[in-house]
Amino acid sequence: MPQTKKVDVVDKIQGIPVADPYRWLENGDDEDVKKWVAEQNQYTDSFLRNEYQKKFSDELTKDFNAVEFSNLLPVKGRYFFTERRHGEDHAVLYMKDDLKGIPTKLIDPNELRKDHAISLDYWKPGWAGTYVAYGLSEGGDEMSTLYIMDINKKENLQEEIVNFNCNPLAIQWLPDDSGFFYTRNPRPGMVSKNEERLHVKVYFHELGSNPDDDALIFGAGRPKEDKINLTSSIDGRHVAIHVSDGWTENEIYIYDREQAKVIPMIVGIPAKSRLIFLSDKALLFTNYKANNYRILSTELDNLFRPVDEWNEFFPEKENLLASVAASEDRVLLEYRVNTCSEIVMLDYSGRELENVPLPEYSHVTAITASRTEKEFFYSVVSFTAPRVTFRFNPENHQFEIYRTADNPINPDEYEVRQEWYTSKDGTNIPMFIVHKKGLLLNGINPTILFGYGGLNISQTPDFNRGLVPWIERGGIFAVANIRGGGEFGEAWHKNGIKENKQNSFDDFISAAEHLISRNYTNAQHLGIHGISFGGLLVSAVAVQKPNLFKAVCARVPLTDMVRFPRFGMAIRWIHEYGNPEIKEDLERILTWSPYHNVKNDVEYPNMLFITADKDTRVDPMHSRKVTALLQSVNKENKILLFTEMDAGHGSGKPVSKIVESQSLVLTFFAEELDLHI
Repeated sequence: MPQTKKVDVVDKIQGIPVADPYRWLENGDDEDVKKWVAEQNQYTDSFLRNEYQKKFSDELTKDFNAVEFSNLLPVKGRYFFTERRHGEDHAVLYMKDDLKGIPTKLIDPNELRKDHAISLDYWKPGWAGTYVAYGLSEGGDEMSTLYIMDINKKENLQEEIVNFNCNPLAIQWLPDDSGFFYTRNPRPGMVSKNEERLHVKVYFHELGSNPDDDALIFGAGRPKEDKINLTSSIDGRHVAIHVSDGWTENEIYIYDREQAKVIPMIVGIPAKSRLIFLSDKALLFTNYKANNYRILSTELDNLFRPVDEWNEFFPEKENLLASVAASEDRVLLEYRVNTCSEIVMLDYSGRELENVPLPEYSHVTAITASRTEKEFFYSVVSFTAPRVTFRFNPENHQFEIYRTADNPINPDEYEVRQEWYTSKDGTNIPMFIVHKKGLLLNGINPTILFGYGGLNISQTPDFNRGLVPWIERGGIFAVANIRGGGEFGEAWHKNGIKENKQNSFDDFISAAEHLISRNYTNAQHLGIHGISFGGLLVSAVAVQKPNLFKAVCARVPLTDMVRFPRFGMAIRWIHEYGNPEIKEDLERILTWSPYHNVKNDVEYPNMLFITADKDTRVDPMHSRKVTALLQSVNKENKILLFTEMDAGHGSGKPVSKIVESQSLVLTFFAEELDLHI
């Protein structure tokens, strides 16, 4: 095992001493840290690069070699979509001139670098379908350069916009495709490297002009933590600017092009809201006075009247309204019924129309609809079936299966159930459990429990090709819908953040205890897995309940919750976790922060941390520091760290890297939990 030096660093924060013996591992540019990372990778390889990993890698390569595709987006008789074909690392953007036409390749990131480190981050065609804006980034850093293609010529315009916010909701074209509004981060060198992902502002770009001359529309003097999304009216007069610094509420400002000024629309209201412009009215998708969300409406010429005076277009229901989309004559509402999708379709008056077909225990991954097109598409996945894309045919009002992804498994051989269990405080929590039919509940089945519990993000049914080798060999996969997520509205979210953060951990611990009590598995055959905020989750519960789990995999996790706001965009997360510069928040954080709760006299489970050298969301210092600390404490169980090179948090990762890291994860769990290989 690599040796790691300790340093005598103790900060005094709000009068509280906080030890940080591995502070030196924060600097990823330091040569000693780079050497340490290389040694850790070699150490991990010595355990996990074996015949099992090779077998998993071969199977995953075959499974991930399936064709993956997006929904079609209809624009003026053209259809845009992405598709990743056999042997490709990244999805390619295509266009067809009619539904049954031959696809024309527009942007292929696979051709741009031999190592396939460049990815297509986003794309958005103009309303007229003559131009498409798209973004490319390298190594998963999620800071794109925006390009504009003349679709008819298949050529890029000369202008390029650097440091573009990696987000398709950050682009709003004018109706005639002559320009667009967009958000971007500061130019290189304008702020410190640590703040390059902050300071987002809104600009307008006119095609053919120099981006350096783009007009600043919104953001001057605003907080650096702002997150901004845009939408616009169909006539292009109004641009709605949605601004937030957290995940519990936001403000909305309107840029009026005729008056050339920004006007506050919703400010100071403790709710989350999104404005949707229809041809005859504006809709407000909001949880204002509605935990499960509702839809309000107003006339286009009366946008600025108080929200309490808006009309109720569609009331709050028993189930969570998760998303809203609109076509030329329909409004599509996606509800979550115990985390599974259900679609309600309305006309522009709010009247309910025909039902939208969905399979049991499924999730709608995307609805692609345009407010100037009657045709739309939606895609559905489940735990046992990959993407199925449906098309709404406006001529006969029928829903047709347009395309189905290849399925590497036989769904009839799988069993999916949703069980409810009771958490520590008496709250009922749902959990999905997936395994092969005929599985004996003998208490020793190798089991992976997954969770997230943050940012109002719901864990919904999904098809995971990376788990096929696990379940096919008799393993169990479970997903707990813990608090902190968005499964049951804003109250569910708030009951798992800040002063309630321990609820998330208790919910997850109770999920593990439920699996054991129901004889699915036992502590010696139970592993837990989490990614990003879920990586924090599994790290925290492993430290709190080390005897409950045999193996823990934390991917790109947060672990040092005292210093997390100091690193890039993480300052935005103080609304989830609390601000460690505030004494009351710090005292709470210190009760559960993984890095600060490791004890010298405790043996912790076998743990695998996975991070990436170019992760700009969760700094890799979190994985480095907690790995060093746990390695200094454990006497028997392995503490491993794998750092992916030229990779980021996850977005834009080539298939080859996905296969590599997942094969290591499966090998780790298989060996520790005694999966028969």
